[in-house]
Amino acid sequence: MIHFVSLGPGDPELITLKALRTLREADYIYTPVPVSRKGRHASKAAEMMLSLGIREEQIQLYDLPMSKDRDGALEAYEIVAREACEKQKAEPNARIAIVAEGDCGFYSSSAYIGEHIEQEGFTTEQICGVPAFIACNGRLGGQLVQLEEQCTVIPGEATREEWDRAWQSRHTIVVMKGSLCEAEIKSAVAQHSDRKWHYFEFVGMPKEYITSSTDEILQREFPYFSIIISKRR
Repeated sequence: MIHFVSLGPGDPELITLKALRTLREADYIYTPVPVSRKGRHASKAAEMMLSLGIREEQIQLYDLPMSKDRDGALEAYEIVAREACEKQKAEPNARIAIVAEGDCGFYSSSAYIGEHIEQEGFTTEQICGVPAFIACNGRLGGQLVQLEEQCTVIPGEATREEWDRAWQSRHTIVVMKGSLCEAEIKSAVAQHSDRKWHYFEFVGMPKEYITSSTDEILQREFPYFSIIISKRR
């Protein structure tokens, strides 16, 4: 069995006990390294695990292209799945984990990697974690939703009809991957003063940034790892 392990939103203290135990017992931990047009970045996942006492020799880094063009990422997922399966075939008793930031069952690369692994005849297990937007609301305080409220999560891209319906709703709207819809968010912030707007970057990490000022949101350049929570006043 190959384990998908959720690391949580970035704060090492928000990993679950089960996830940490699985990582400590793993022989091989496949871990993404973001690659963009600016080059190869540091792996936040690897840094987090090292801070938790995971040994460097356990960590198997793989490059993950970060681009709106998904072809490179899909190829990377297929490659890491194949490597994990080959490792399991060669060492049947090896304990293998593949990590995902946030929760591995929520807008996660685990879905694509898992499909390839299961096609090879191996079973997988998901170890759940704290999704990033839950950590964001924890920093904000109060209830994300309560009583009869609903919560809509938009992964950075939606149709015009879906955006309009979201902003006109009386419910809570969570937008992930803010860089994919920066113009839409800023337009909505300017037009919908009937909603409260909360903006988050890299929550739980050293460069965390949080604001509920609409002026600051309008002036901010959104990175990929940004989240917006909007609630009706």
